[in-house]
Amino acid sequence: MKTKLFLLTALTIAGLDICPFVVAQTDISSTPTQSAQPSPSPRMQGMDEMAGMDSMKRMADMCQEMMKGEKAAMPYIIGIIGASVLFGLLLFIALVLLFVLEIQWIKYWSRILQQNGAASRSP
Repeated sequence: MKTKLFLLTALTIAGLDICPFVVAQTDISSTPTQSAQPSPSPRMQGMDEMAGMDSMKRMADMCQEMMKGEKAAMPYIIGIIGASVLFGLLLFIALVLLFVLEIQWIKYWSRILQQNGAASRSP
């Protein structure tokens, strides 16, 4: 009984594993031949090339206009970045000085507490 159940389970798993591969196979039709498409005349090819050049010229002009705007904004961007770096540097220096001040404060108060403790012990 157990061997039949094991065999049935194995066949089911094998069938489910193969199923996606069977479904994925499709009929590949042949590619169309060149003779089916009419060849454009030389005049039409020239017009297509002119249209392509015109669109490329318009795109180049648009890119140049965008670059002019970006180039005009560059000093402001550099200024903002410089100000941010300067502010971050000043903030870092303030943090270091605060750390040094805290260490000195701890030493100062430990010295005062030691003096008060020694004064209270000696009558």
